[in-house]
Order: sequence, then C-alpha cells, then structure tokens
Amino acid sequence: TFNLTARDGYITTGDFASVYTWGYALGGGPMQYPGPTLIVNQGNTVTVNLSNELTVPVSIVFPGQSRVSAAAVSAPTANGQMTLEAGPGGTVSYTFTVDQPGTYMYHSGTRPDLQVEMGLVGALIVRPAGFNQASNRTAYGHAGTAYVHEYLFLLTEMDPNIHDLVEAGQISLVDTTATRKVLWFINGRNAPDTMLEAYTPLLPTQPYNSMPRMHPGDKLLMRVINAGRDMHPLHTHGNNIWQSFTWKE
Repeated sequence: TFNLTARDGYITTGDFASVYTWGYALGGGPMQYPGPTLIVNQGNTVTVNLSNELTVPVSIVFPGQSRVSAAAVSAPTANGQMTLEAGPGGTVSYTFTVDQPGTYMYHSGTRPDLQVEMGLVGALIVRPAGFNQASNRTAYGHAGTAYVHEYLFLLTEMDPNIHDLVEAGQISLVDTTATRKVLWFINGRNAPDTMLEAYTPLLPTQPYNSMPRMHPGDKLLMRVINAGRDMHPLHTHGNNIWQSFTWKE
C-alpha cells in the first residue's frame, strides 16, 4: 500500500532557476519530481491511495496494468475521462494485481497533456517472482537477465512558460499543442545536477540521482522510461547493450 499526495512546490534547474511544479508526495512529505518510485513484486496486490491538495482534480493511471479498480475514499470525487479523479481535498484509492515483471510508469489521467508536464508522473518497478536481492537478482526471472547493479532513468522535459501560467492562476491560457520544451531531465534533474548524490539537501524536491556506477565486468540493468513527449535517445559510450522492452498498452 502506498499513500501519495498531490501537492505543489518548486524544483531547481541546473542554472539555479526555480520552476513551479506539481508532484506526487509520499504521505505528508514534500512533493517530488518525479514521484516516488513504487517497487513491488510480481503477484502483489497493490493499493495506491491518492489525496489531493491541489486546486484542480487529479488522478493516477497505471499503463500496462490490467483490471485497475478505483474507489472514492473521501469526497469530492468525479468520474474523469480515464479514471476516477480526486477533487480538491478528496482522496481516491486504486487497486490492481501486478502479473508481469518489468519497468512501468504511472501518471495523472486527468488532462495528462498538462498534468504530466507539471510533474505528476513516476515509475513503477515490478520484481519477478522469486526475486532475492542477494541470491536471485534478475529483471525477468531467468538467468539471462541477472545483473549486478540497476539504475532507473526516467526521462522528461518541461516548458517553463506553462508552469509560469499555472502558477499565476491562468490555466485557461495554457495551450499544450504549442509547447516549446527547453528543459530536459533525467530523474527530475538536468546537468550538472545529474551528478549530485541521491537525496542531497541541495535538491529537496528532486531526490533521485542519475549517476550510474559499475566495475569492469559487471552487468548493469538500465531501466529507461520516456515519460515525456520528446524523443530521448541514450548512448552508452564504449559499452555494449542488450535491449528488452516492457511494452504493454
């Protein structure tokens, strides 16, 4: 069970600018960008309780997960186009059973063109049945996917003009069909902040680092999610990659 709260705050960019952002927080903690990484095991029944402290309805959808049920915990709620929404001050609960290991995302299903841009997005990692961090560390449950280290790379981008309009209370003026992305992020940070350690107090709302480290001969599992609208090609200089995909609508 995960208790998430949608609230607002600010992130810091690599040039020391501040950008108004929405994000999912873990319980009563600060909003974070991206949202908390949810790690579960294959076969688990997962419940995510979402409380809303924003002034607009929000929700969560879980691409790749089937038979997600939603229920109101406290009013006000509304049936959105994609899922049950938590209105301002409301709480909804989502429940599903994960049946396939892999790397997934979750994001707002309420006007996602705007709310994902604003920061309502995160990662869901499903461990295979029988996973053991010490003795059976695999991505998909068979020996060919064994690894020594794993890193998550959640890729996003932003148009600060949209964030300025939302902060000024002018959501009606936002046109997401004419965005101009000028900020690109790995795990909610852009260079040179990508090299800072995880949970540095310098970036209280951007807790996740993106500095992979390994030794020669180690096998590294890269979990890569494109949560944005731009193409984000990655190249590992001087290293070989074997690719597999978690692709399920």
